[in-house]
Amino acid sequence: MTEFKPIIRKAGEVIRSEDWNSIQEGLITEISTLEKKLETLKKYIESMSERITLTGLESQAGLSYGLNEDVSGEASNYRVKSMGMITRQWVTAVRGEGDICHFGITDHFDIIYYWAGAENGDQNMLNIELEYADDTIANVLENGYVNDKNTLSEASDLNPYIEFLYSDFGIWYKYQIKNPHPQNQVRYVRFRNNNPESNPRIGNTLQLKTRVQPIE
Repeated sequence: MTEFKPIIRKAGEVIRSEDWNSIQEGLITEISTLEKKLETLKKYIESMSERITLTGLESQAGLSYGLNEDVSGEASNYRVKSMGMITRQWVTAVRGEGDICHFGITDHFDIIYYWAGAENGDQNMLNIELEYADDTIANVLENGYVNDKNTLSEASDLNPYIEFLYSDFGIWYKYQIKNPHPQNQVRYVRFRNNNPESNPRIGNTLQLKTRVQPIE
């Protein structure tokens, strides 16, 4: 900020027009600079977000297996007890179509990140819905693409994963979905397989991203 140099006048003294104009121009410049700084700060605050990671999630739907256990109908596993924060995998109770898992959340968020992979993947198969505290439901993904857990492939518009966890015996892919109603509290996120030719699994870890709401 420019150093302020006051012009002192005694009562009744006349101030020159150029001095008065200089004061006005200085004030206008300082106000404009302050407004720009406040606008920049407002945009920065509105872009801030927080992330919450949920681990060890349980579900009454589907079946869970350790990463070092063979899933029914499959001949191999990840051969480790954990990959990152993933310690168990959820699949349908009966191989093929059906509910994979229902994870309880009870929170607000803008984006949810989940880990998935599929035996005989690289196909469309996954449905995801959000159940809110007011009992309404939003279908946020229909027939979503899930990458094959045994073969690493590049991300694209067709298989838009964000990152992956790699081992010689299996891969986990991280995906994201947006919450269409972030102002509503989510009670459950539900994952379902609709492709009987594939066997997707969901890791027992979710990450929630919530945009910081400035006080009005």
